[in-house]
Amino acid sequence: MPSHNNQQNLDKSHYVIRGGIEGRNRLRILSRVMWPSTLHLLQRAGIRPGMVCLDIGCGGGDVSCELARLVGPHGRVIGMDIDEVKIDLARKEAAASGIPNLEFRTCNLSETSPEPEFDFIYARFLLTHLPEPSAFLAKIHQALRPSGTLVVADIDFRGYFSYPESASVARYVDLYTQAVKRRGGDPNIGPRLPALLSAAGLTEIQMSVTHPAGLDPEVKLMTPLTMENIADAVVAEGLASRTEIDQTRRGSLSIRVYPRHHRLHAARVRDLGPPPSSVAVRNVFGTVAECRRYRWRELTH
Repeated sequence: MPSHNNQQNLDKSHYVIRGGIEGRNRLRILSRVMWPSTLHLLQRAGIRPGMVCLDIGCGGGDVSCELARLVGPHGRVIGMDIDEVKIDLARKEAAASGIPNLEFRTCNLSETSPEPEFDFIYARFLLTHLPEPSAFLAKIHQALRPSGTLVVADIDFRGYFSYPESASVARYVDLYTQAVKRRGGDPNIGPRLPALLSAAGLTEIQMSVTHPAGLDPEVKLMTPLTMENIADAVVAEGLASRTEIDQTRRGSLSIRVYPRHHRLHAARVRDLGPPPSSVAVRNVFGTVAECRRYRWRELTH
């Protein structure tokens, strides 16, 4: 298990969005905005009562709490993150909500040797920040039981747009994209997910594309909130001044409609039928054979 200092160095080196209490407040809003599509994804991937689940990179634990409710009293959920402040807040919130089948751990999975103890593993908006997502997928795989399910949700930031068009939103997209790339991540990793999982040894990969949009105030808040929460990384990388960041954030508040960016989901699932079709959305689904004994090939998150 890594030390506290190693965890914080990893977070500081690669993750462009603020952690701690400020980051927790943003994640709370993000989880509410995303919950309808998240619930749909979890249900299609086969979440059911009695499962043992891992929410890797759980942040403030919002999805962890919902997973605990979905698996019921005979199931169990572990939320894992390297941000000790968020994990401490998540523990307190879960205790206040009376969720007994939920545990939170401050842990860097990449520095552990996990045992295959989970039926269902969920990772959202995590691989995009990692310089070597394939190596991290290998660690996740080690923690998964035979015939278990892995669900990955991540972004393609090129799909971010607003109506009417806004120079502030365009600048925000540019700054976010550049900051993630400077830290070694891939802000457009979404389309790579099927190939990453396939190269890792999974078969019949399942993928869907969602593009949430909305008029609600919280949907509109996500852009200025994220702009503020990446400010430290943007300034540190020399991409913009604090003055320009503030101008961009204020300008983004004036937009009436905020469709969110693309999110691509790749899931390791069993016995799912064909997905419903819809305009401009392509879905691919798949299964991993139970007899596969977790033989992973080295990849190029």
